[in-house]
Amino acid sequence: MQKLFQGMAKTDYQDVLRTIGHYADQHGFTGIRLMETEDGLILQGKVGTGEARGEKRTETYLLTVQDVRDLMREAYTRRGTRL
Repeated sequence: MQKLFQGMAKTDYQDVLRTIGHYADQHGFTGIRLMETEDGLILQGKVGTGEARGEKRTETYLLTVQDVRDLMREAYTRRGTRL
């Protein structure tokens, strides 16, 4: 995950996980898995289908290094801090 930290002196794993957790909450993910790859992070989780109550499907997304950086900037803006 070294690419994620380039150019972001204050960032650490805690900040990345906090940011991804917020993203997962905002999108209604439950039972998430997070896997690190050379290209970024793979986020997988269950989301409601909207069709039947309690029915969920698994969705998988690649959050590229740039996606994570953008999410981190948004998170720091929300918290009133800087990268």
